[in-house]
Amino acid sequence: MDMDGDWPLPRLNALFKVDRKATGPSLSKTSSIASTFSSLATPVVAEAVQRAKALSTSSDVEGFHQLRVAFRKLRALFWAYSPYLGAEATAQATEEFKRLAAMAGVTRDWDIAGDLLKAAQESGASIDPLVMAAREKRAQAVLHSRTMIQADHVETFLNEVLLRAQTILQSECRDRPVRAFAEKRVRLAQRSLQKRSKLAARDEITHEENLHDVRKAGKRLRYLLEFFQPVIKGGQGRTIKALTSVQDELGRFNDIAASETLIRSTSFSDVPPEVVQASLRWLEEQKYQRMQAASQRVRDIMA
Repeated sequence: MDMDGDWPLPRLNALFKVDRKATGPSLSKTSSIASTFSSLATPVVAEAVQRAKALSTSSDVEGFHQLRVAFRKLRALFWAYSPYLGAEATAQATEEFKRLAAMAGVTRDWDIAGDLLKAAQESGASIDPLVMAAREKRAQAVLHSRTMIQADHVETFLNEVLLRAQTILQSECRDRPVRAFAEKRVRLAQRSLQKRSKLAARDEITHEENLHDVRKAGKRLRYLLEFFQPVIKGGQGRTIKALTSVQDELGRFNDIAASETLIRSTSFSDVPPEVVQASLRWLEEQKYQRMQAASQRVRDIMA
C-alpha cells in the first residue's frame, strides 16, 4: 500500500436538547455542514448523558469505558469542524471533553490493571497482596469518578457547548454541502495517521511514544469515517476492518503500558515492595511482546 497516497474511504454506520430516542443521523450528500454536525452530535451526547447518569448508581466496567469513548468521539467531531468553529471554541470544548474522559478513565484504567494482575497471578506470579490492593484502588476510583462526573453538569455542559457550536456553524456555513468538507477532513486525518505510522515504522527499535501517536491518530480517523460514511465517496469497509485490527493490537499494547505506568506511580502502603516489583517485571515482559506485535502491525500497513 502506498502510504503517501490517500486511503480509500470506507462505509460505516454513523452515529441539542438531547433526544434519547435518536437512532442515528439522517445524512445525505446534499446535507449542509451545519445540519450534519447536529445530526452527528445528538446521538453521542445522548449516550454520554445516559452513561453519566447510570454511573451514579452503577460501577459497571463497560459504562466507564463507553463514557470515555463518547467523549473521545466528541473530541474527534469538534476537530473535524474546527475550521469553522475556530481555535478558541474548539479548544474550550475539547479540553473539557478530555478532562471528563480522564475522570471516567481512572476507573477504567484500574479495571484493566486488575485484569492484567489476575493474569499475572494465574501465570504463577506471587502478587496476591497487589491483586487485592488493586481492587481497593478500583473501588476508590469509582467514588472519585462519581464525584468528578456529575450527570447534571455533563448534560448542561454538553447542551451548552453544542448549542454554541451549532450557532457558529449556522452563521458560518449554514447552506454549504458537507460532502467535500467531510472528505477533506477525513483525508487530513488519514495523512496524520500515515505520517505517524511512517515515523513508528522507520526505526528498527520502536519507541512507545510513536506507537501511542499512531493509536491516537488511528482512533480519530476511525471515528471520522464512522461519522461521515453516509456522505463520503467510496464504500470500502475493508479499510475500516484493517484499521480496527491495527487499533486492537495497539490497544493491547497500550493497556499493558498504561497499567505499568499506573502501578509505578501508585503508592501501595500494605504491599511489600518486592511484590510490586514482581508485577512490574511481569508487565515489562508482556509489554515487550505486545510492543513487538504492535510494531509489526504498523510495519505491515506500510508495506
